[in-house]
Amino acid sequence: MSNRQERIEIIDVLRGFTLLGIILVHFTEQYYAGPPPKIHENYGMHNLADMIVQVIIGIFISGKFFMIFSFLFGLSFFIQLNKSDGSKSFLIRFAWRLICLFVIGMIHHLHYRGDILTIYAVLGFGLLLFYKLPDKALLVVSLLLVLNIPSVAMRLFDLVSGATPNVMMDMEQKPLEIYYDTVKSGTYFEILKANWYELKSKFEFQVVIGRIYITMGLFLLGLYAGRKKWFDQIQIFKKLIRYGLWALLGCVIAAGVSALIIFIAKIEMTQGLQFLVGGFIYDVFNAALASIYVGLIVLAFQKERRHRLLMNFYEVGRMGLTTYLMQALVGTLLLFSFGLGLLGEYGAAIWTVIAFLVFGLQIVFSKWWLSRFQYGPAEWLWRSMTYLKLQPMKKH
Repeated sequence: MSNRQERIEIIDVLRGFTLLGIILVHFTEQYYAGPPPKIHENYGMHNLADMIVQVIIGIFISGKFFMIFSFLFGLSFFIQLNKSDGSKSFLIRFAWRLICLFVIGMIHHLHYRGDILTIYAVLGFGLLLFYKLPDKALLVVSLLLVLNIPSVAMRLFDLVSGATPNVMMDMEQKPLEIYYDTVKSGTYFEILKANWYELKSKFEFQVVIGRIYITMGLFLLGLYAGRKKWFDQIQIFKKLIRYGLWALLGCVIAAGVSALIIFIAKIEMTQGLQFLVGGFIYDVFNAALASIYVGLIVLAFQKERRHRLLMNFYEVGRMGLTTYLMQALVGTLLLFSFGLGLLGEYGAAIWTVIAFLVFGLQIVFSKWWLSRFQYGPAEWLWRSMTYLKLQPMKKH
């Protein structure tokens, strides 16, 4: 990178780009964030276009963009830590900042159970535990977590011991039907109550799938990237793309070889084996593709014409918390019963178009807002809560 300003810009551009991926996933799943009951299992798939969109989103976007978002959270922690020289007062303030984030996240979760802020707030304390690790140890721990090795070990243990894996697939239908009906036609307070009870299952899902380990690993990888000044070294991102491509090739080969072995040896593909082999390949695939996306965006940012184009993501990234919460506000008002109640009325293709329209409006809004104010509305609230004092909002 040529200077400090560009380094800061690319971080916000990456965050903005990530929020585009996040809104596409959330709108195509219609802000449902969980398994639908069987009687509504095709609520987002009404025609061939919906099927094509869902396949594209599933392969190229779903599960990848949250990884970049998580990496940037860890990187932001390093930037704040570096400015403070690791003072005790900063660490205490950061812990309080996480508590404030949890409060904001809980309000968000009550309206949308797919909220990630509560998870970030809890895992953020892991940064306070691990931030003093030596570089090599930090890198090893982060990669083990990003590759979801704790889950692989638990799944392998279940397979060897003959235990039934808890993959949360064989869920009772009645609770699923009740939740769907609540979101579709329940009162505002019934939705809040339903989502309150979903908090525990959200964290359980994170543990079972292993996303909680992956997220923590990405926090630590972001911290490591900050320490090692990755954004000062363009060659790092060229390597990231190369490693990502090799990993993708490895995933394709591993999937093909596994399928061949199972077919030739006539191995029974139990749920546990599927969870072990398929889950690991899926996690590596997601990490590889996320790495490629980051590398490509950073390299494109060096080219003048692409730089100007990518700067459209800058303001939505700068006010990333506001952008994320606004997406959920618009989505739930369109889809849930306390708004227009359009859940299941249209398929993924139409909601993808709407997602692009909403994000385009967010770009316009964020440019307008930050031309007049220092922070996004949610960033201002979070900052004011952190310092227990109303922060100056207007630009002087």
